[in-house]
Amino acid sequence: MRDSAVLSVLITAHNCATWLDATLESVIAAIAGADDQCEVIIINDASEDETQQIIDAFTVRYPRLISDNTALRNIGKVRNHAINLAQGDYVLMVDGDDRLLPGAIADHLKVLTQQQPALYLSKIIECRTETPAANWQFSSPNQLTTHSAIQKFLIHREFQAHVIGQYFRRKLLLANPFPPFVCYEDTWLFPLLLTQAEKILYTDAGFYLYRKHSNSLSTVMNDEKVDCMVAATRHLDEVLPVEFQPLIVCHWLDVAHRHRDVLQRTGHWQEVVERILATRLMRFMLNSAVRTSYKRKMLAFRKGIR
Repeated sequence: MRDSAVLSVLITAHNCATWLDATLESVIAAIAGADDQCEVIIINDASEDETQQIIDAFTVRYPRLISDNTALRNIGKVRNHAINLAQGDYVLMVDGDDRLLPGAIADHLKVLTQQQPALYLSKIIECRTETPAANWQFSSPNQLTTHSAIQKFLIHREFQAHVIGQYFRRKLLLANPFPPFVCYEDTWLFPLLLTQAEKILYTDAGFYLYRKHSNSLSTVMNDEKVDCMVAATRHLDEVLPVEFQPLIVCHWLDVAHRHRDVLQRTGHWQEVVERILATRLMRFMLNSAVRTSYKRKMLAFRKGIR
């Protein structure tokens, strides 16, 4: 029954016919043995390829699959729509071109029901080939303090601002919806969720295969995407405690380093420059959590804009 689901697996699909069948097969394999605790919902948002035909064919084979169509053309709105349709206590978001490792969700459900975290995070496995170089091996999670979770997120070694491949208590997402962004909606929301979550678990045992390809939403930048990127980076300053300012500046340095030309074209460059220069240099350089590479970037940036 949907109203008794522990987990809602929410798949968003837009023009991903090339990969969608493999994605759906991997989701079913991941929940094997725990089907009665899960619901699977797929949202086809304004696809113009054969995405809907693949969904229809899969529904015949797996009648419990719930599908819906939207024409929002906005990933933030699509994710909110899916969350509003969900009935599970927890939500796992999956993009329609990614895959999960077999058996992983069944193992994770035991953790969710026994420990009842607000967030259950794990590493994302970037996958650039068709054959994943990973096998699923469960590893018990550790509980993180809010401070530790925020610091790990800002350092970006163990987990980043991905909402795909992570477990969220649905009530937390209903209380904190995604912004209406075409891109970087997760970067905007993720740090806020870290501050709101009462219990956060983390494991380095990854199960989510993230397809990294040349036409990802954030790969080719346009003016609207840059607006979203700057707003998401600005949001770090707005929601995270002041003690994390040196690590937040590292994210501003990345924005400046990777996107200078488009920032200048869209009128955001001056804001980025002023934000970086507002940092107390000595405090930044002496912060042990800031990597040496970023300290070099800071010195080079300040020298380069003189």
